[in-house]
Parts: sequence; C-alpha cells; structure tokens
Amino acid sequence: MRSIRCFLLLMLLGLSAALAGSGYAPAPSLRNVRIRAEFGARGLSALTDTALAHTFQFTSDDFSVTVGGQTFDSRSLPAPSRTVAKDRVTYAWAAGAYRVEVVYELQPDWRFISKQISIDVAGSPEGLRNPSRDGNPSRDGNPPRDGNPSRDGNPSRDGNPSRDGVVAQPFRAASPSTYHVDDVRVFRSSLGEPIKDVYVPKSARTNLGTGDYGAAIRLDGGRGLLAVVQNPFLEFTRDGNAFSIHYKPDMDWTAERGRFAADRGLIAPYALTGRMEPDRMIPEWRLKPPQPLAPGMDEGEIAAFTSLVHSFLLYRPEKPLNLMVGWCVNDYQIDIALPEGRAEYKRVIDRAAELGADHLLFAPSNSALSRREESKDDWSWEHTLWLGLGQKIRKGEWDPRTSAIPPSVQEMLDYAKTRNVRLVAYVYPVLPFSQNAEWLVSPADNPSRKYASLGVRSLQDWLIDELVAFHDKTGIGGYAFDHTFLGYPGTSRYAQWAGWRRVMEELRRRLPDIAIDGRQAYHLYGPWTWLAGSYPHPTANDEQPESFVPFPDLHFDRVSADRERYTAYRYRKYEFAPNEIVPGFANHQTSRADDTGDMPQRRTDDRGAVLLPLRERDWDYLGWKYSLLSSIATAGWNNVLNMIPARDPEEYKSFSEADRTWFRGWIDWTAANKEYLRHTRMILGQPAIGKVDGTSAIVGDSGYIFLFNPNGRQLDAAFVLDDTIGLKASAGASFALEEMYPVEGRLRGKPAAGFWSARDRVSLPMDGGSALVLRLRPAPEVREPMLFNVTGRASLANGAIALTGVRGEAGTSIDGLVVLPLGASAATVTVNGIAVASARIGGRVATVPLQFADARFRQYEPIVEYDPASAGGHIEGRFTIPQRIVDQLARRQKAWPIPWTAEDFRTTWLVPERLLLFVQIAEPDARWEARLKIDGRTVELKKAYSAVRTAPRTFVGFYADLSTLSADREHRFELDLPQLEPGRLQGVFFENVETEYTAAVMVGAA
Repeated sequence: MRSIRCFLLLMLLGLSAALAGSGYAPAPSLRNVRIRAEFGARGLSALTDTALAHTFQFTSDDFSVTVGGQTFDSRSLPAPSRTVAKDRVTYAWAAGAYRVEVVYELQPDWRFISKQISIDVAGSPEGLRNPSRDGNPSRDGNPPRDGNPSRDGNPSRDGNPSRDGVVAQPFRAASPSTYHVDDVRVFRSSLGEPIKDVYVPKSARTNLGTGDYGAAIRLDGGRGLLAVVQNPFLEFTRDGNAFSIHYKPDMDWTAERGRFAADRGLIAPYALTGRMEPDRMIPEWRLKPPQPLAPGMDEGEIAAFTSLVHSFLLYRPEKPLNLMVGWCVNDYQIDIALPEGRAEYKRVIDRAAELGADHLLFAPSNSALSRREESKDDWSWEHTLWLGLGQKIRKGEWDPRTSAIPPSVQEMLDYAKTRNVRLVAYVYPVLPFSQNAEWLVSPADNPSRKYASLGVRSLQDWLIDELVAFHDKTGIGGYAFDHTFLGYPGTSRYAQWAGWRRVMEELRRRLPDIAIDGRQAYHLYGPWTWLAGSYPHPTANDEQPESFVPFPDLHFDRVSADRERYTAYRYRKYEFAPNEIVPGFANHQTSRADDTGDMPQRRTDDRGAVLLPLRERDWDYLGWKYSLLSSIATAGWNNVLNMIPARDPEEYKSFSEADRTWFRGWIDWTAANKEYLRHTRMILGQPAIGKVDGTSAIVGDSGYIFLFNPNGRQLDAAFVLDDTIGLKASAGASFALEEMYPVEGRLRGKPAAGFWSARDRVSLPMDGGSALVLRLRPAPEVREPMLFNVTGRASLANGAIALTGVRGEAGTSIDGLVVLPLGASAATVTVNGIAVASARIGGRVATVPLQFADARFRQYEPIVEYDPASAGGHIEGRFTIPQRIVDQLARRQKAWPIPWTAEDFRTTWLVPERLLLFVQIAEPDARWEARLKIDGRTVELKKAYSAVRTAPRTFVGFYADLSTLSADREHRFELDLPQLEPGRLQGVFFENVETEYTAAVMVGAA
C-alpha cells in the first residue's frame, strides 16, 4: 500500500509540473463570508451570494475605453496578463500606446464586487510605481485601513502578488504624456440566466448633463443584481441578457499625474421584498400626481444601493453633528466691524451653545474687510465668505499662510471657542480668484462675467491648499460650500464634477474631522458626490420661504419641517443616502425680503451698502417642538439648527429654562441613541397631504418610532410590528409601546391586552399638526400593576385596583387598561377615589372605561370637518369656544410676554396668544377670494403667506383672528369659498390651541 501511495504522489507531482509548464493555472477567486467571485481568463465569470444561496453566471464581462478618438474594446484586444492578490484580481491589457488595467476587488465586509479600469501610458515606469499621483489615492472612498494609501487597484497591496500563469503582453514604447479620455464603458456584460426586468434609477436633474445611476437587474426567484458606476453621468443599455454601462469623461489627462483611474463599477446581489416605491414622488403637497405613478425600485434594491454608498463614505463621524446656520437668523444683517454687532453675534453664539450646537455657520457682514457692492458672485454674498475675508482672498490681498487674522474676526473666533462652538466658514469655490488666469472662464451668454472652472486642475490644487491653510490659520470647524456650479465652458461637465469631488475628498483626507455643509449645486449630483461631505442641502433648495412650495399651515416651523421630511425621503429612497449623511433641518429660515421683494438696505459713506435689520424677532413658539422632533426623526446624525430666539432681546430673555432644557435634552438624546439612529428608516410612505408619515429607528427588538400628522384633521397612524419598521422578533414576542411625546411616560396599550405582539397592527389617533414619539421595547416582567392609555399610578391591594393621579384629554372617552402581575386577581376598580362599576376584569387585564370632563377642544379643533365630496362654496355652521381655551391663551401671553408690533401681527406664527381660524385647502391659489361672517357680522379673512409678504407661491390659505369672541356661548358662522375640486378643502380649524389634559374623571362607558 505504501508503494502505491508513493506512486500516486509522484504521478500528481508530475501532472502539476506539466500543467505549470503549459501555462495553466486554476481559475482564481475572491471570497468573504458573504459572497464569492470567480474569474476566467478575461474577467468575472461567476458571483455567488451566500444569503441567496445562488450563483450568478457571467458568460462575459468586457469593457472598452476610448482615448483620443480611438476605441479599445477588450473583446478584440490580445489576452491580458492576470495577477492575483488576497483581495483583488488584476488584468493588464496592452492597448495601442496604453496599458489598461482592470482590477476586481472584494473587501471582507462587502456584499458586492468592485471593478475599476485604469489607463496609463505604456512603458511609463513612473505611472506604474506611483498609481496615486492623481491626487486621489483612495478612489474607493475608504480611508486607508492598513497604512497603505494606494487602494486603487494596485495588485501588490499585500506585498506578495501571485502570477497565475497567464502570459503578459509586452509594453509598447512610451507615448505622449497628455491624452484625452473620451469614453469609458465599465460594463459590457452578459448573464447566463434570463433577465426578467430592469429598472433604471435616474439622477435628479438631467438638465445638468447627468443621466442614469445604474440599473437594478431583476431575475427569476425574487433576486437580482445591482449594477452601478460611481458617478451620475451614466448611460445604461440592455440587449436581452446583456447589459452595458458607460460614461463620457471627455477630459484631458497627463501621465505625470499617474494613471487615469476610471470610476468604480459595482455589482451587488440582492433579494426582492415585494415592496415597491413609485418611480417618482408626488410633487409636494399635491393631492395626486400630474401623471399616474409607475412602479419604481423595490425596497431590497434601495437598501442594496444605499449599502454600496455607505461602504465608500469618507465621512464616518463618531457622534452626531450639531450645526447652527447663522444666515437663518439673517446674520448677514449684523456688522461685526462694530462693537454692537459683535455683541449681538455673541448672543447668537451663546444661545446656539445653550441649545447644543457645537458648530456655527458664520456669515455676518464685516464692513472693515469687505463691501457687499464689491461682491463678484451671482447673489452678492461674497462679502460674507471666508469669515468676511473672501474678497481679499479672491484679490490676493490676504494669504492664510502669511497674513494676520483681523482683530474683529479673531475676537469672534476666540469667543466661540469659550462656548465650545467652532465657526464654519462660508465659501463659493467658483469665484474668479485672481491667482491664476488659466482657470477663469466666461459663460457664452455673459462674456463680461468671469468664473473659476473646477474642471481645471490648477484651481483644484489651489483650492485644496488654500482651504487647508485657512483652516490651520483660523482653527475653524469646517466649511459650507455653495454657489458650486459645474456647467461652465472650457471643460466637460463631468470634468468639473470630478474636479469638485477631488477637492472635497482630498480636503476630507487632510482634515478628517471638519464639518462640510454642502449647498448648491452639490446636492443635485447624487450620492457618489456626497462621500466626503457631512450632508447635502437640508431642504434641496434655499431655505427661504419663496424657494419651495409650503404645506398649507400657519406655522412656518411646521412648514419647514414638512419640507425637510419630504427632502429626506427623496435623499433616502431616490438618492440612496445613508443615515450618517442625511441632513436634518430644525426650525426655519427667517424671510429676508420686505414688501418690495428685496432686502432693505441703505448706502453709507463709511460702510458702503449696509443691509438693515429685518425680522430679528421670528421664533415660532408653537411650531418649534414639532420641527425639532421632525429633524431628529429623519436625520438625527445631522442636527442642523436654524432660526433660534437669539437676536431679538425680548425673545432671548423670554425663552424659558424649561424650553431650553427640552431642546437641549433632545439634541443630547441623539448622541445617546446614535446607534439606533444609524438604523433610521421611512416607514409610512412619502410625506404627503392627507396622510400620516413617520420613521423608525430600531435595532433588533427595541427602538423608537416617530410619527407626524401635518394635516389639520385628526388621522390615525398605523404600522405593523414586523420587519417593515426594522423589527426583528419571533412570532410570540411581546412588546410595550411607551409614549415619549407629547405625553411622556404614557403606555399605549393593545385593546384588552396592554402589551403588543409581533406582527400586530398598531393604530393610534393623532391630532392635526402633531408629532408622536414612541419607544418600543420587549414587554417587561409585570411585578406591579401597569397602567395603559392614561397617565397615573396603579396599585393592587386585597383584590382592589386603585388608579390614582389619572389624567386624560379633556372632553374625551377612552379605555384605560391595567395589566396585573402573574397570578394576581382583582374584583373592583377605583379611579381617583371613585368606584368604576363598568370596569371589565378578565384574567390579568382590567379594562376601565373613562370619560374626562369638559367639552372637547383639541389642537386644530375643527368647525368644518373634512368631507371628500365637498366642493367649497357656501358653508354654514356653529361653534363654541370653551373658557378654558381663553384661559390657555392668557397663560401663554404671560409665558411669552413679547411686546408685539403691528408688523409682528402680520406673521401668522407670531403673537401665539391669538385665537386664529384657519381655512386649510390643498393646493391653495393666492388669486382666490373668500368671505366670513360670524353672528351676522363680517370678519376680515386674511391671506396667509409663509413669506409674510404677498408672494403668491407661498400662499398657505385664509385665516381670521377670533380672539375677541366670547367664550362659552354658541356662535354661528357663514363661510363663502371659491368652487373647489372635491377633496381639496381639508377643513376649517382653530389654530394656536394646544390639547389639554385633566384629572377630572367621569367614570362610565367608553
């Protein structure tokens, strides 16, 4: 037997030697615990997904590049060499005067395979030795994890490449050092199984020259492959089972930068969920879309795309960012060249710090350094840029390496530091910086204007160095980039986009901890643009009221919150933004324009054109809590704070300690619950009129649910305790739902049970204009009686349940529930000392019908209910205002004792002690007229605008001030509205009323 084994061993050794001599080697593969990729002689041949237990066969995976007008198609090129390393397989091709490499890469935590093409001049040893000389060493978006900065496809990353026997082609002689890359076709691939369907997600604004984001390739068996390339300029095509993705860089490249690295292609397997998003969102606050919605992406496809983006984030914060935006209190009206201006701005810093901000976007005027009339940007804000030094930097008059910081600026930097706030500089990257004329271009339609083009390499280099030097000089906490336009002549739009991406990514690498606030037009170019930034634009447009369509609401904090949730929904579902870079937006931006439509200003001899104070007083006393919770619910990793009660001395001093504590408490809550917030998801569809929307943030079997009813009418919020909210639980698991807002600590119980079970459908009523926050957790062991649906305390003694301190909404009826400990029993129930004969006790659960005293008059109390058949016209009815509501308004006046002006009364969210009547209409039209009579007398029915001034786009509906009406008596009203499409009238409601709770209980049947 021993001799036989020796003989077989010798035979195997001989066969191995023969195969090695013939050039044969086993097909290489890459694998981790999630997927395995197999490769043939020319590229990817198979991809196996562990979770799906399926292998996707590729009959071909080719590519092409067009350089200087000459196309090199891998199908017609000679056989490549092949190099294998532990996490990549590299194919090298001789293509005329060029060497083309294709690197397939798989990292340990990836559920996808990466394919990256690079082009180099053949025979260029410098390019081969230093593939990252293009200034973009980690084209994969990941910071180096192993000390090696060249994560761009270099096959020798592990120091031990293995040649697999495929014969390499000889290099051609060196070619010219500059070449033009016309086109890159990253994927020209064919699958070995039928393609059932394809969905192609599009970029947000194709008028910018952008195109597809890739494709979701759907196959049989409820599975598919996501094929994308990391830029928004793609074109996807399909022919049977074959597909192709290409883009046109249309840009010059020089060999001295090293190899040209094309954008990565990614292939990711996924499972379909059967839950589809529409192909587009309903335009904001429209009752129905202009055209019928078609099916879009499956939730599984969206999750797979988002996971791809998350894998390449350069920005990986350890805690949430809390950034206050100075221009949302109109800080440009403050001139910090003056002592009184600096004092006012310090008050803004103080309040921002109190509320939890650790960064402040700083853009006041400084007439000692710059003048508004000398600004060179399209919007005349250059005088506020770079901490007020923007004009001097553009002119070359101030250098961060050598120049001193002006005293007025240094004073503000020092003061902010004492409050643990880091200032963020406002910067426009495309202004006509004078340092190098080669980057200056003029639009064809305005040849007299000059801009700097981000498609020019020298501008990119200068910006990177200047931004780093400015940061090092001033100690700022980051940058807010705006006016970043990428459509100037001279270079392609792709080249300008890629240039800005390079600036952002290199800035992030050199300054890894800074905040990067991305405004226009950064937010329009999609997720591969956002890898280095903190977040894109919070409202996807200017925050000014004139910039977006408002939800019909009298409180601008709620209007802005609804806009933010709408924007965040798009960023998540259609732009695939991971939670860490979704922007929040709390409160609002104060309107800038007066009744003329312009910002008031005056000319001075010593300070130039000076913007005058306008609406320093603008705190939305009744809307801010809804707004803050909305921001945290959708984007708790980026708490972008806006209008705060700081500039107006009366608002500053009247903002109570209790309110400051509540605000700061929720900001601190985001840090304490950051891991839950990483798992935030939208759960009830897009925010829209006529429905409730919300989010969940759940890890495993516990977490939080945030719900919002932007409408005037009361609506039910309904969700299921299953994977649709991110809950992972077995069928028999039980849960408690505890309210965190508005009634902290109240348990919301399942009828006749108290605790909820996995897969239960939860339905909870929500007042108009309200938020509801719930904590979900596994049901605890019941050691003492637990009370549900009302606040109070439950106890059990000698078979008697005693409920004490019970409070509920005035004028309502509800079933209170009591769950008893295991083995306990009861025969009687008392509530606040009153026996309840109608209580129903079954097993461990007692159901206690409760009725709370007084007439019901809740938040958004209706006098005209929603009727889907109503077409407007003449409406009559009756109403009574309880005295307790008049008392509530009087208490509010004492709590918020602002000396209101006549101008303040024009703003519907100010003077919150007024009792307003609001006619809420979907898609309101400012051209309409309406009339109101109460008790036979005409009452002025005013038009409400979120811009305050008459700006038709911002019209939100009609309102009247009924503060002088008598309480506790019936009033008769007559309302005449224009004829409306049925369903547009949402109702007529009282505004500035908060729901009240009482301990006055009338026991009886619920």
